[in-house]
Amino acid sequence: MMIGVGAAFDFHAGTVQRAPAWMRDNGLEWLHRLASEPGRLWKRYLVTNTLFILGAARQLMSRRN
Repeated sequence: MMIGVGAAFDFHAGTVQRAPAWMRDNGLEWLHRLASEPGRLWKRYLVTNTLFILGAARQLMSRRN
């Protein structure tokens, strides 16, 4: 079993700054993180998340048939 914590440990340790409250409230903390560390996070957000969405959609479509 795995539990994803994202940047929770970094936030708690104070090594990474959190997004402004308005961004957090609107689900945009990922955008703040991407702007803060684009070289490290662009592939994760663009490639990996896209593959996940495509796989999830494929699985949902196969259940309908």
